[in-house]
Amino acid sequence: MSRTHQDRTATHGARENAKPADPVTMALFHAALRRDLRRARRLLESPQLLSRRRARALGRVLLWNTNELRRHHEGEDHHLWPLLMARAPQSRRLLEDMESEHEAIDEPLLRLEVAARGLVADRAEPRAVIRALDDLEAPLLRHLAHEELDAMAIAASVLTHDEWKEFEAKAWAIGYTPAETVRFLTWMCDGVEWSEVITARARPSLAPCCRAVARVLSAVAALGTARLWAGTDAAGIRSWPGRVEHASG
Repeated sequence: MSRTHQDRTATHGARENAKPADPVTMALFHAALRRDLRRARRLLESPQLLSRRRARALGRVLLWNTNELRRHHEGEDHHLWPLLMARAPQSRRLLEDMESEHEAIDEPLLRLEVAARGLVADRAEPRAVIRALDDLEAPLLRHLAHEELDAMAIAASVLTHDEWKEFEAKAWAIGYTPAETVRFLTWMCDGVEWSEVITARARPSLAPCCRAVARVLSAVAALGTARLWAGTDAAGIRSWPGRVEHASG
C-alpha cells in the first residue's frame, strides 16, 4: 500500500470518526423488539395454532427477548446516560426520565418472564401471557418512542461516530461469545425493511456491502424462526427501524 493511499485512508477514517453519532443500531434493536412482541401476540391470539411444541418455542423466544432487553437497559443505565449527562448537563431531566422509565418497565418485564417460563413448562394459558404482554407493552412502547425521539437526538448532538461505537462495544458487545453475537445479529436483522435504514443512514460507499450482509443475516434469521411462525399471520410481520411507534390507548 502506497503512503499516499495510507494517508487518504487515515484521513477518511478520521473524518468518519468525527461524524456525529448515528444510533442506527438502537433503531434496529427497538424495531426487532416490537416485531417479536407483535408476532408473539398474533400466535397467542390464535390458540388453535399454538401446539405444545410451538408454545414452548414461543416461550423460549420471549425469554430471550426479555433477557436482551434487560441487558440493553443495563448498558444504557451504566454507560450511556452518565456519558450524556456529562456532555449535556442541561438534559439531566430527560436522562433521569429515561432511568425512571426503565424502572417502570422492570416489574412488567419480570411478569412476562414468568409467563414465558410457564409456556416453556406447559403450564401457562395464552390469555395469561397476553395479559403480561399488555402490561409490558404500555410502558415499553412509550419509552422506546421517547428514547428514539428525544434521547437519541441528544446522543447525536454530543457524541461522535467513534464515541458511539465505543459505547456500544463497552455496554452491549462485551461478554458475547461469537455464537451469541451471530444469534443477536440475525435476530436483529430478521424481517427488516432495510431500505429505510441502510440506504438512508449508512455511508453511501458502504451501502451495497451493508445491504448484501443484511440480506444474508435476514435469510439466516428467517430459517431459524421459520418453524415457529410458519403457517401463521405472524410470519408476515416485519421490522421497521426508524418508524417511531407509540403505545395505543
